[in-house]
Amino acid sequence: MSGLAIVPSVVETTDHVESKWAFDFWRSTALAPFGDVARVQPRGDFRARRLAVGTAEWILTHTVSSPVSLKIGARHIDRSSPEMVVIGLALDGIGYQEQADRGGRIATGGISFLSRGRPLLAGTQTDYEEIRLAVPRGAFETWIGDADAFAGRCIAGQPANAAFAACFRTFARSAAWMTGDEAGVAVEGVLHMLRGLARPPADRPAVPVSRAAVLSLARAHIERRLHDPTLGPSEIQAVLGVSRAHLYRAFAETDGIAAAIREARLTRAHHRLAAPRNDGVKIATIAYACGFADVPTFNRAFRRRFGISPGDLRAARP
Repeated sequence: MSGLAIVPSVVETTDHVESKWAFDFWRSTALAPFGDVARVQPRGDFRARRLAVGTAEWILTHTVSSPVSLKIGARHIDRSSPEMVVIGLALDGIGYQEQADRGGRIATGGISFLSRGRPLLAGTQTDYEEIRLAVPRGAFETWIGDADAFAGRCIAGQPANAAFAACFRTFARSAAWMTGDEAGVAVEGVLHMLRGLARPPADRPAVPVSRAAVLSLARAHIERRLHDPTLGPSEIQAVLGVSRAHLYRAFAETDGIAAAIREARLTRAHHRLAAPRNDGVKIATIAYACGFADVPTFNRAFRRRFGISPGDLRAARP
């Protein structure tokens, strides 16, 4: 039986290149499509690494690099290719961009927008780490809005960005191991979360998010917030920006959202209790860290789910 088709991916790195040639190698390979590229800090070692994952419909890159600057002029733009809009998330470092008379400084947590169909300036002043997702202009405008209105725009890092950033980072960590269908759902989830951040409710394109995307986003949020005993459907609904009915429909073919939260808590607790490195951690501490409000409730739920008490599981392990 053949395995599932995983989305194509490639890792590019300067690790195998002699230091004095590293930047030239990076400029002529990974950055070759991006116009005029310059080194910001001529002295010292240059290092870079990039994971690129994608299909004909989207491309995701996760880059860690020494600082560079780039200029894309009119002569660098391929008019024969579909225009792509690039959504960026700065994970570390200080950068900048300018396009269509908009732009500015991009710090950690900042979200940026660039169009590959028009000239731009961009770069970083420090070592940096970033995630970028390029999608066709049509897809961007369906979910977010007019691409020209967003070109060059930056959304500074702020608490409201957290849910989108978490969703984006989760996708970036998993993209290289996803099937095409799974990745398509993840891209939809990223665009849905971005729409809620980038546009006021009255000005958002009316695009229904699929049940699969809601289910994926909800499960990811549950994993991030398991430690909080107050986690419930109301919080998930608000963070995902969907109606209560839409959220419950997403879990209709399962035992429900409350059961999903409970199962995730118990699964994490089981993993931690089964790990030898946690032998010195009290069972109560693990229970509270997994969002249980009291130990007796945790013990009863754990025994019902796994047929063994937490203490017996730990004692039975070789």
